[in-house]
Amino acid sequence: MREALLGALFTALCGLTAGSLVLLLSDLAWLALPAGALGSAAMACLRLRQQARTLHTKVNDERHQHQATRDFIQRILDVVPMPIYVKDAHSRYLLINRAQAEQWGKPRESLIGVCSIDLAPNATVADKIRAEDAAVLRGERVYKEEEKRHAATGEEQFRVVTKGRCESPDGSYAIVCALFDTTHWRQTERALQEALQRQTQLRERTQDFVQRLIDVIPDPLYIKDKNGAFLLVNEAFAHERGRSKADLIGKIAHQLAFNPALAKGTPEEDIEVLAGAEIDKEQYFIHPSGEERFRKVIKRRCTDIDGTPVIVGAHFNITRWKVAERELARIANEDMLTGLPNRRRFTDDAARMMSYAERHHEALSLILFDLDYFKNINDLHGHTIGDAVLRELAQRMRQLLRAEDVPCRWGGEEFATLLPASSAPEALKLAERLRTHLAEHPFEVEGLLIPVTLSCGIAQWQSGQSLDQLVACADKALYAAKNAGRNNSMLATATG
Repeated sequence: MREALLGALFTALCGLTAGSLVLLLSDLAWLALPAGALGSAAMACLRLRQQARTLHTKVNDERHQHQATRDFIQRILDVVPMPIYVKDAHSRYLLINRAQAEQWGKPRESLIGVCSIDLAPNATVADKIRAEDAAVLRGERVYKEEEKRHAATGEEQFRVVTKGRCESPDGSYAIVCALFDTTHWRQTERALQEALQRQTQLRERTQDFVQRLIDVIPDPLYIKDKNGAFLLVNEAFAHERGRSKADLIGKIAHQLAFNPALAKGTPEEDIEVLAGAEIDKEQYFIHPSGEERFRKVIKRRCTDIDGTPVIVGAHFNITRWKVAERELARIANEDMLTGLPNRRRFTDDAARMMSYAERHHEALSLILFDLDYFKNINDLHGHTIGDAVLRELAQRMRQLLRAEDVPCRWGGEEFATLLPASSAPEALKLAERLRTHLAEHPFEVEGLLIPVTLSCGIAQWQSGQSLDQLVACADKALYAAKNAGRNNSMLATATG
């Protein structure tokens, strides 16, 4: 009975203050309890009371420290301009920074402790949040880009969302999510891409225009880079090479030349052009078709739209003009009836041959001959037959004279021939061979057999003598041959 009473008393005493305890002990003296027992119980109560107070103080301090730490973390997060929130393992919001609250347009106090899955607008989004959070809690990291419309303004938004796992002070895992707004950069990037696309399209349209422009040019034209590769060619150039334009682009020019001789020195020439030189040259070649061609090649340095140096080349077909020029030169130097050199050409050749004979101390002789009674042939058979006789005579002269001899139609039915390295007696032998051949072989012209004879005058050139003086000597010998009955050859006298 006593022990039970003491136990109950001890329990009650633990809830009293020291003063109340003293009063109570005096009032309970009637219980005749031992004083020592009561004193021990009182002291034990006081110690327990003190420990409880100390523990309560520490708990309060820890609570205040925890709140201070949480407030400090909240202030740090509020300074960060990007939206950030922290959730516990049950997807309930623990921390939300100011940027995130402003983006959502809700006070964060109304969201703390709320499960994010419960706030999802539909089941699909809820499942997505649940799956992502579970993956993060397993240690995976979420990184994704999102494009959406702002809930309040409807403006487009781009953002990068990252989610990671973090261990909290109590050892549990928390989910930390940061949202980085990339709207400005994505819009800028898109604007740049659109500008680039417009620029690319403009460049393509410009290049198409340039292509159409140069395709109108009838002469071959091309553009090469510094390595000699074709950047642009026109239709005429592709036709000249026998390839398509697409097949030529990117190919090295001098490696595609159909005539290697034409391409010789092209790389060195291109280097000169890129350095500022201008190329203007004429080329002659045989086209793969077998036709002879003349062309004028022009190369100039230019810069493309990027400022890169390029080579612009053009080939102008001048075959028609060169052939006409050659024909004019032939007409100017050739007798149109017989095809033999005319007196003008003969005069130039004679000057060259006399100069050579002077330098090398060689002999040089002239034969001047005339068809006997040629007027009778014209009168009897007509000028057409007479012209045919002259042409036949020129042909036989080419056959009987040496390759180095220079014949010419001097005028009318009169012809002349210069014989290099030939003395007067040697020239006389050649004149006699020609005269004898003609006398023994009548001309057959249009079914007519026409006898032809020659009278020849031969003179040897003397040092310092002019062509006119040499011709005058041979002419005197020719008249002597005519006066001697024609169809013979005479040498000029030493005095002419």
